[in-house]
Amino acid sequence: MNDNNNLTVGDLVTKGTFCLYDGPDKAIWLTRDGDQMYQTVQWKNVQALFDDNAEAAASFNKHGDHGALVKVASVPVGLRNQWLNEGITEDPKALALRLNDPDNAKFRVNSWRV
Repeated sequence: MNDNNNLTVGDLVTKGTFCLYDGPDKAIWLTRDGDQMYQTVQWKNVQALFDDNAEAAASFNKHGDHGALVKVASVPVGLRNQWLNEGITEDPKALALRLNDPDNAKFRVNSWRV
């Protein structure tokens, strides 16, 4: 462990899962699995996710300078797991069709097509 003035996230989460934030609309979890760390957002209120996505879409500048990765959607964990069980997340063409479907527009965070 580092001294108290130079703590890192790795010092806080040495293994397992840690709740970073737990509010009325969402909870944010940080998980450390060996050398890997990842963040999971658990939406408690789907409307809050839709509002967050709409805000991100409104502030997205499609003509701006973008890197190699651009976030295109945010879906609840339960729906992502359902798509995983259906094989959607493993098939890039099927995932693109699902994300570009007008019925799923509220999951999009920009106006680009996948």
